[in-house]
Amino acid sequence: MRLSMLAVVALSGMALGGVPATAAPTGLSPQDSAFVTAAGYGGNFEVAGGKLAQARAASAGVKAFGARMVTDHTRAGNKLAALAGQNGATVPDGTSPARQNILGVWSRLDGKAFDCSYVPAAYLDHVGAIGLFEEEAAHGTNPDLVRFAKDTLPTLREHQQMISTVLAKPGCP
Repeated sequence: MRLSMLAVVALSGMALGGVPATAAPTGLSPQDSAFVTAAGYGGNFEVAGGKLAQARAASAGVKAFGARMVTDHTRAGNKLAALAGQNGATVPDGTSPARQNILGVWSRLDGKAFDCSYVPAAYLDHVGAIGLFEEEAAHGTNPDLVRFAKDTLPTLREHQQMISTVLAKPGCP
């Protein structure tokens, strides 16, 4: 399968969550603080991308996946925000600049062009998200965030499976 240029560009902003190198001091370890920031940016990206998928996709499967992203990532984002707040941290509003650029491109695409750009990027984003959450589950120091990461992993894996089904369908150049 060939990836679109946008998907390749998307990888550069997603591989490490597109997280800025600095974060405000909190009661969290550097690992946990970085997780809150990266997961927050990633979840916000998934919600915004899901809304665009619902509005702009050609495929019913992509539209349904977008709706699921909005529902699941909003729920997870609210839980993450509550856990972060209990520790003097905040989840970022919006998403990283690299991901904001991707959303800008997607907002100008419709139909099959949207699908062919969104689907591989959504798959790759979930590969990165799973890695991020596995890292927190294995190496985080805040028990609530570790539990959140472990509890969220099955949903992220389900998302990856859902989008891989859509990705396997031919039709994109």
